[in-house]
Amino acid sequence: MNPLASDAKTLGCLTPGPELLKQLMLQPLASTPLRVCSGGSTSRCAGNGCWTVDLRRHREVSYHQDSMEVEFGTGLSMGELLLSLRASERSIPIGLSGLTGSGFILTGGMGPLSRLQGLALDSITAIEGIWGSGVPFALQKDQTTEGDHRWRGLMGASAFLAVVTRLRLRTQRRQPLRVRHGLIDPSQLPELINIAEGWPETCSLQWNWGDRLEIYAVDCSSEQPTPQTLKDLDPILGTGQQAVIQHCMDQLEQPTFGRLASETTDSIPFHSEVVARLGPAMGPEAGPLMQLLSSRMQERPHRGCRISAQQLGGATTRIGRRSTSFIHRDSVWKPWITAAWTPGDQAERQQSLQWMHQVSKDFSTTCPGVHLAQLHDHLPSHQSELVDAFGEWLPELRQLKSELDPQGRLPPL
Repeated sequence: MNPLASDAKTLGCLTPGPELLKQLMLQPLASTPLRVCSGGSTSRCAGNGCWTVDLRRHREVSYHQDSMEVEFGTGLSMGELLLSLRASERSIPIGLSGLTGSGFILTGGMGPLSRLQGLALDSITAIEGIWGSGVPFALQKDQTTEGDHRWRGLMGASAFLAVVTRLRLRTQRRQPLRVRHGLIDPSQLPELINIAEGWPETCSLQWNWGDRLEIYAVDCSSEQPTPQTLKDLDPILGTGQQAVIQHCMDQLEQPTFGRLASETTDSIPFHSEVVARLGPAMGPEAGPLMQLLSSRMQERPHRGCRISAQQLGGATTRIGRRSTSFIHRDSVWKPWITAAWTPGDQAERQQSLQWMHQVSKDFSTTCPGVHLAQLHDHLPSHQSELVDAFGEWLPELRQLKSELDPQGRLPPL
């Protein structure tokens, strides 16, 4: 579990199966909101003074050969789900780690293959769970009417409305990847961003800026033997052994993202919060922004403080803005900022959170949207993040919450 969530002083952790969960959601709670844990990778899957519902018993999975869809319980991690699909030579787009749970999908589902295959969220064809009111539901995308906003609400904002227990997704053919990652000087990043913004949809750029700046390029094209996109990195990464292209059979074999950005491995887990932004292509704005970020990196209060980003666009832009709660369909970049501090050090925590919010503000002109990969209903920034995440859809989303979670059992909007 996320170290911050793991150290929370909770009221307890409940692991109900499907039938008991239905009864549980009808009971009065001594404290709200209820926290939900799927993969356990977010800081708010547990919280001080709150109950946590752990979905680990919802682990059934079945692949439907006729429709090429996978149906599964939300207690599975993305890595476990991909392992189960290997036998059928199928896959779904996951992120940069197999450790995340179904919350990864329900908040958007972005990863190195998103430019080609779209958001994982957009592959959902059916969803089951229990509304905050305690009423069970089962919805199918092809049976949703235009005036029914429940589907749109669940696609990107389910954490505020329901406990989701089961999903059905379209799958993709399992395909090999080529990854090239290495270290660069921060002054080279604007040039690399501009290069990546001209890449085909089969290639994407990620970067992680900690003690050092790591870049991580992924290509899933059928081009042989070496994609031109990855060859184009020779002037930046060099051609030595450290910059060699790695061939991966699928997403589970991807090298660990961010490993090169750390000079040493922390022996004690630190606490952290993350805020993610969304924005279009940077173009000429990349240079001045990266110069500003370079100075911010010199000011970070803890060595675990980082700035990272992944490239979107392509297939992620071809879904209508009003189809889901993920409204920022023009996004080409998702930067995220990590605030880190030593557990128990409140002064360092405050400094790191201030640093995170300052860097987020630095990004706000270039990347005006917010991606709610983590909830911050315990921080002063929560309301402004909601506005930046949901925009003009927020008033209707709040109305939907008042109908489906009238007692506020789940996190507030």
